[in-house]
Amino acid sequence: MKKYFTINDTQIIFKKEFVKKTYILKTIPKKEIEKVSKLIYSYYLELNKAGVTMPKLISSKGLTFKYEFCGESLIEILKGKQLSRSFMENVVRQIEIILKNCKKNNLGLDPHIKNFTLSKEKVFYVDTFPPVSRKYIDLLTKYNPNLNKEIRSHLRTWKPEKLRYHFLADVKKTKELNKDFYKVAKENFIKNRSIRNFKLQKVNEIIAIEESNIALKGFTLS
Repeated sequence: MKKYFTINDTQIIFKKEFVKKTYILKTIPKKEIEKVSKLIYSYYLELNKAGVTMPKLISSKGLTFKYEFCGESLIEILKGKQLSRSFMENVVRQIEIILKNCKKNNLGLDPHIKNFTLSKEKVFYVDTFPPVSRKYIDLLTKYNPNLNKEIRSHLRTWKPEKLRYHFLADVKKTKELNKDFYKVAKENFIKNRSIRNFKLQKVNEIIAIEESNIALKGFTLS
């Protein structure tokens, strides 16, 4: 499995049975490691409780978390040029269930396609850092007061009510994906009425916010 661009630097070791991730804090000081570790663990438990399909957590120590291996990243799989519409629709349906459960339980997440994997036709959400919680955001902005506005605007796009639009935004800007996947995802969300009165402007606004922040010197989510 490949490692894809992320605002946060994470050391990842892939094995057949597990994935070991060590999360790197760029601006939050080392004295806060225990607090951040607990926030990550709590966030993992909240997602699980909400019905988000996730890999089993095998162990955790500090900022090193060991998870069950749950297949290849969907960003790689969806590069395929010969994917059937039924396959793409099945992927979107499973992701839609995850996003629906987040909205139902008022939980945010980063719905980028790289954060989903596929194993034996089952979709998993595999990203728990940064934990999308008020306590973590307050901690992050405490050590980045000069970026408070940008960090909060960035993470507002991860809020549960914006997840479908954010998912579409990330799919749209990921050019190497199968060109039909964006259309299939959008049609599915509209058909199921999880998006009503679709507005392309909302997709483009999220892309603009992310691209602006990523280009900003010193911007971080850790």
